[in-house]
Order: sequence, then C-alpha cells, then structure tokens
Amino acid sequence: MHHIRGRINNSIKIINEKRLIKAQGQAASQSLLRITVQCLIAMVVLFLIALFIPQVRLLWVTTKLLVQQDLWLLEAFLVLSVPLFVSVRPMSREWRLRDRHMLLVALALVILCYLGHRLLLMGHDLSRDEQMASFDAAIFSHGRLAWPLPPEWQKDAAALNLEFMLPVGQPIAWVSAYLPFNAVLRAAVGMIADPALTGPLLTAGSLLLIWSIAKRLWPEDREAPTIAALLLLGSGQFVITGMTAYAMPAHFFFNLLWLRLFLADRRLSDGLALLVGFVATGLHQPLFHPLFVAPFLLLPLFERRWARFAVFSLGYGAIGIFWLSWPIFIHSLVAGPASITAAAGTDYLSRLLQVFSLTIANPTLTAANMLRFCTWQHLFLLPLMAVGFRAVREDRFAAAVAASFLLPIFVMAIILPYQGIGFGYRYLHGVLGNGVLLALFGWQKLKARHEELRPVVLRATAASLLVLLPIQAWMAHARYAPFAHASAQIEQSGADYFLIKATDGPLTHDLGLNRPDLSNRPLRLQAEEINDMSALARRICHPGVSVALGDDGFYAPTWAYFDNKAERLASANIARLKASFEEAGCSIKLLR
Repeated sequence: MHHIRGRINNSIKIINEKRLIKAQGQAASQSLLRITVQCLIAMVVLFLIALFIPQVRLLWVTTKLLVQQDLWLLEAFLVLSVPLFVSVRPMSREWRLRDRHMLLVALALVILCYLGHRLLLMGHDLSRDEQMASFDAAIFSHGRLAWPLPPEWQKDAAALNLEFMLPVGQPIAWVSAYLPFNAVLRAAVGMIADPALTGPLLTAGSLLLIWSIAKRLWPEDREAPTIAALLLLGSGQFVITGMTAYAMPAHFFFNLLWLRLFLADRRLSDGLALLVGFVATGLHQPLFHPLFVAPFLLLPLFERRWARFAVFSLGYGAIGIFWLSWPIFIHSLVAGPASITAAAGTDYLSRLLQVFSLTIANPTLTAANMLRFCTWQHLFLLPLMAVGFRAVREDRFAAAVAASFLLPIFVMAIILPYQGIGFGYRYLHGVLGNGVLLALFGWQKLKARHEELRPVVLRATAASLLVLLPIQAWMAHARYAPFAHASAQIEQSGADYFLIKATDGPLTHDLGLNRPDLSNRPLRLQAEEINDMSALARRICHPGVSVALGDDGFYAPTWAYFDNKAERLASANIARLKASFEEAGCSIKLLR
C-alpha cells in the first residue's frame, strides 16, 4: 500500500509544483483534472475492496491477477494521469481522419491482432471458453451439431474433460453448452482462412462501426469519430481480447452493428436489427445481448412509437424463446439410453439458479472486475466518461447508453461475479462501445475547451499505446506462455495418452483438451474423472501403447507464473497413477 500512497503524494506534488494549463482554459482543465484524480481515487478504493476476496476455490486466481497485473497497471495510471495536464499548449487544429484512413487503421488492426494471437499468445487457447469456441467450430465445420462419441469412450467420457459441456454423464455425442454462433463464425472463417482471424476481423469491424456511429450521432463534429477510434485503440482490453477465441469480440461487433441499424430508424434497418439480435443472442450466452438492447428498446416506448416498440418486443420475445430452447434440443442429440442428466437440468433457468448466490465474494469480486476494467482501458476514457454521465439528465439516448453500460455490471455482480481469466472485464466487453459513446458525450460537454483538451487526449493516447499497451501485452504473454509450452510439450511427447491430475499444477484442467473426433495424440485424460483406472488401462493398453505423465519439473513453470511454491504433488502421484497402466502393458513416459 505504501507504493500507492507514494504515487498519490507524487501526483499532488506535480499539481503543486508544475505549471498547469492557464489562461482561458484554466478553470475547465482544472475541473477535468479534479475528475481525473477522483477517478484515480475510486480505482484505489476498488483495489482496497478487492483485497478482501475470500481465498476459496478458484477465487485465488482473481487475487493473483489483482496483485500481479492490476496493481502494477493501477500504479501506471497514478504515475501517468496527472502529468497529462502539465504545461499544455492549446491546439487549434482539429483531428479529422478520413474514411480511407480508418480502413487502413482497421486493416493494420487485423494484422496486429492476428500476429498477437500467433506470437504473443503463441496460438494457444488458454481458457476453457476459448477452447470450446475452437472445439465447436471443428464440429460445425463438418456440418454437425454434435460429434458422436465412439461407444468405447461413452462410459469414460468424463475422463476426456466434459467441463463446460451440457451436464450429461455418459453422453453418446458431445458439444459445448454454449450457444453456437461464435463457433459458427469461426467455422465460416475457417472455410477460407485461418479461424484465428475471426477475432481480429470482428475487432477491426467494431472499430469501423464505432466510427460510423459517432458520425451518425454527431454529424457536425468531424472530430468525434477520431476521438472514438483513439479511445478504442488505446484500450488493452479491446486490442488483446481481439487476439483470442473468446466470444466477446463478436458480442462487441454485433452490439455495435445492432445499434447502428437501430439509429438508422427505418423499417428495413429495424428488421435487420432483429436479425442481428438473433445472431447476437445466440453467440455464446443468451444474457449479454438482451442486457445491452433492453434500455434502447424503451426509447420507442417513451417516444410513443407503439408500432416500433411492439415489433422489437415481439421479435425479442421470439428470439428469447428460441435460444432458451436450444439446450433442450441439443440435449436430445447428446443424451443416450445410458446417459445421466445432472440434477440441475440442461435448461438455462435451472443452470442459472444453480450458480446464483449472494456472498461476501460478490462485492469484492465485482470491485476486482471493475478495477480490472479500468486499468485495461485508454488512459483518458474514465474521466471523459465521468463527464459524459452528466448528459444522462438531458438526453434520453445518453441515458439509454449509460443504462446499457451499467446493467451488466449489476446483473453479473449478482449471478456470476467470478470472470476467471480475461483482459479487463470480459463481461463488459460487449458494452465497450457504450463507454466510448459516454466519453464522446463528455467530449461534447467540453466543446468550448477542445483546444486545451486536444493535447491532453494526445498525450493520453501516446501513453496508452506506448506504455500501457506494451505492458499489458507482456502480461498477456506471460500468462499464456507457461501453459502454451506445457501443451506443446504434451503434443510433441509421442505418447498415446497423457494423464492429468488436478493437483499436479495450477489450473491443469485447462490442459485437458481433446478434438471432437479424438484424433489428437496423445489423448488427454483427467485422472479424477476415471471411475475404474484398472478397467480403463486394460481397455487401452497393449504392446506399443504409451502413457505420459508430467513430473514436478514439467508443471514448475505454471506454478512459477502464479508465484506459488510448487506443491510437488505431480512426482508423488506418478507411482500410483502409472501402476495400473504398466500392469496392463502400457509403457510410461515422463515429461520433465
């Protein structure tokens, strides 16, 4: 904590000793400086609240990332923010990028995100969310809705890793529990190019859409689209999430596409908006897009445009019914005569009630999530957003934008505050555009002071792109690299099977990824999910078949990343795990 106190004291010293913007812009700039400092204080408070996250189950991951990433980014914000206002000279020239310039920037962003996936993230799908997107895309690319499991594996399907699958034991086929359209997009891109281009293309498309929306909302302000683009490009969450297989870039793109069609306010565009809404609701979870559109759908009601309100209400009612029924339909494809459905059921309501809980973890995790959101954004986004919230009182559209931004925060704080791994706050990724639009409302509020603010925004953009983004990129690489190396070592082992035990290393279940058709070698098996180890060994072992296991040295880099002392359980487990397989005739390989 003395680090944070020192940064705040240093900021105050800068304010007292350095020459801030003077003359005609002094009052406005000092007002914005105060707002910036208030935002920094709020971020420090979020950090202090997040320190009380209970250390149970996987919640320790959030605490580790809080200390390893967010604390350092918070300190960077404290160091960089206040000097933005020091010795600034007004800039009278407006920033006006042309459409062709934005197309070039979007193309560069596609290339950057794709190279980032291949080099920075090492082409690896780290989290189960990312893995399921690629898993389902492989299924859909073959024209199937679920991939049949060979009969000999149906009884032992749990050993193949059924996490984030429908809660069906001993299934006859498998597919993730997610809705399909994110994977469908990846499958479609995969028909003509590398599926890993999906996220980069959606991210670049989102940049062009926020540009178009800004032009539509403020046609007289040719600078607003440029400010919108800079705020997005300076967001580590926006850029780095675009390198992944997460559904969030798709949520962002389709939310912005829907909003652009909604703003056109024509019958054809409203019909297309409903079509986009159908796709957006079915991307991966049926909750995020409806939360985004709900406040906007109230605008026709307030405007007494009953027909438009009725069309959207009936349309989204039908969309909701369809996608809420989807898991029940998929259940009929994966469940067989011997299958066992979990008590929670496969419908979304049952599964939602299962995870619903209100504990001390909810506010502390939400504080950590919001801090993570703040520290992964453009350095000047929050102060402009804070000013933009003032427009809520006088502009219904601004109120809808703000409500659409805040709604997922409150809802997810109640039903699912733990986000796991992500860059920034994943559950707010779909409403990043709302944050940018609120910032643009703030920019409009400060219209008389644009000459004084342009150099501040320019400095903040330079700091975001040249300081924050490289730090965030290094953090992303450091998070992915140990697991990417471990996965590659497994793949190159030459073994037929690789046995994983949850206590071998941190988050080892994420290494348990198999292809839908089980064509990968080695097949990766979760030891805890094998009901009868000896029976499985007798079935799969014969001369020439090998089983690999990792020792403490193999898992050491994953322990080191989380700054944990290796528990040295992997080597201790080897003797017991290998006994059944050696007895059945398998050879054993040790990965070190």
